[in-house]
Amino acid sequence: MNAFDTFSLSPALVLDLDELRQVYQNLAAQNHPDKGGDKKLFEKINLDYAILRSPAKRIKAIMDHQGIEYDTRGAVSNDLMDLFMLVGALIQEADAFLRKKSAATSILAKALLEAESMELQDKLSEHIATIESNQSQITERFATPIDKSELPQIARNLSFLEKWQAQLQQRYGSLF
Repeated sequence: MNAFDTFSLSPALVLDLDELRQVYQNLAAQNHPDKGGDKKLFEKINLDYAILRSPAKRIKAIMDHQGIEYDTRGAVSNDLMDLFMLVGALIQEADAFLRKKSAATSILAKALLEAESMELQDKLSEHIATIESNQSQITERFATPIDKSELPQIARNLSFLEKWQAQLQQRYGSLF
C-alpha cells in the first residue's frame, strides 16, 4: 500500500492540502494508539501524510507507483545553482554569527550583536521567501501535463529547495 492508498487518493501531483489535512486528522484520530488503534498503522499514516504534504516526496511516490526508475542522487538544476551558492554562503554567515553570539557572555556583548542579528534575520527571511517562490513556480507546473522524463529532476529540485528552506528556518529560529 502506498501513501495515496492510505488516504484513498488517486496518485496526482496536485492535491488539496486542506482536504488532505482533514482526512489525515480523521485517520489519525481513529487509529491513535491511545484510543486502541494500531501503532504501526498510526506511524504509517503519519509517514504517508508527510510524503503527500511534500511536493518532492509526492513526486517520488508517483514515480514509485508508476514504476518510473530514477536516480535518487543527482545535482540541482542549473537554474537553481545561483540560489544554492547564496544559501550556502548565508548558512555559513549565520553559523559564524551564532558561534559569536554563543561566545558573548555579558549582557552588553549580547546587546552589541542585536543589530547584526536583525540584519541576519532579514537576510534569512528574504532567502526563505525566494525559496518559497521557487517552490511555487515549480509546483504551478503541476497543473499542466509534465513529461515523465522531467519528474526526477523536478523531484530533486524540490528536495533541494525543501532542504535549504529547513536549514534557513532552523538558523532563523536559532537567532532568538
